[in-house]
Amino acid sequence: MIVGGIDIGSRAAKAVVMSDGAIVSSAICDTGPESVKTAETAMAEVLKGTGLALKDLDYVVATGYGRVLVPFAAENVSEISCHAKGINWHFPSVRTILDMGGQDCKAINCDNRGLVANFIMNDKCAGGTGRFLEMIAEVLNTRLEKIGELSLSSKSAIPFNTICAVFAQSDAIAQFRKGVDKSDILAGLHEAIATRSLNLLRRVSIEPDFAITGGIAKNSGMVAKIREKIGMEPLLCDDPQLVGALGAALFAAERRGKDGSQGLTVHYGYADGTGEYYITVDSNRCDGCGDCVKACPAGIFILGREDGKQPRAEINEDARKRIALLCPGFHSCSSKHEVNCHSACAREAIGHTW
Repeated sequence: MIVGGIDIGSRAAKAVVMSDGAIVSSAICDTGPESVKTAETAMAEVLKGTGLALKDLDYVVATGYGRVLVPFAAENVSEISCHAKGINWHFPSVRTILDMGGQDCKAINCDNRGLVANFIMNDKCAGGTGRFLEMIAEVLNTRLEKIGELSLSSKSAIPFNTICAVFAQSDAIAQFRKGVDKSDILAGLHEAIATRSLNLLRRVSIEPDFAITGGIAKNSGMVAKIREKIGMEPLLCDDPQLVGALGAALFAAERRGKDGSQGLTVHYGYADGTGEYYITVDSNRCDGCGDCVKACPAGIFILGREDGKQPRAEINEDARKRIALLCPGFHSCSSKHEVNCHSACAREAIGHTW
């Protein structure tokens, strides 16, 4: 079975092809102005030299900001779930993830199956993201891939009272014009970003083992500062930037199933400026008993049947776009109702990302 995962991020597009659970090929390229063309370019790059064509892939799952615009993807899954799934493939012991991407940072808790237990994201400011570090590198006339190493050579880090992208950039320019060493400016900025990351992680829970994913995880200076703040050695895979695409490929493999059948943790919900709202149904675990349908006080579950196959729990079509309004969330629901979709499901097929 050959599957693909593609992650269209704000700054870079990543793709992974897997065959029978092993990575065959991977690729990273810049995200262009058109997500469709970016997706096609990334997939062409990952297939180069493999002897495979797009039609040879049994299933493709997309993730990232441009996931809904990937024309050849059979499904799309949130990047939060994909990073949890991808890091679980590398390190099954990880329970806390810091995903440091081009446009936002996310703190994620996951279980031993790589399923999201809790998360929080910072997407209100560019400070602490890949784009922010790109801006600083440009200001200091330094290659982006060198700023982490350069920050480690600092003798006297410059303190930054703010990590707001606009003010921090202005402060960095001012310090640079005064003749302050680049390494000291970068060390101060890395310190500020690490502190911000720590505060984000504290809003979930920092449990061992701990991993960092995303492009910024390639920055040695940032990893060193976060290690110092967390007091825990972060687990880093060979290329942390590919974790989301890997997770998407793993979801694609689940979707096809080892015997070619279809089964996946299906995500119902949406993302907006206030966060992400998802109810998940693991169709590999669901046996179609219907107990969740009876237990849900909001009445959003139904039993669906695809091509005459065994019934599976799913979200009522009328409720898909109103989940955040209809579902109060697992913790609120369980405090008011002794029986709910979680407790009613003996096979633990229902999950919430709230």
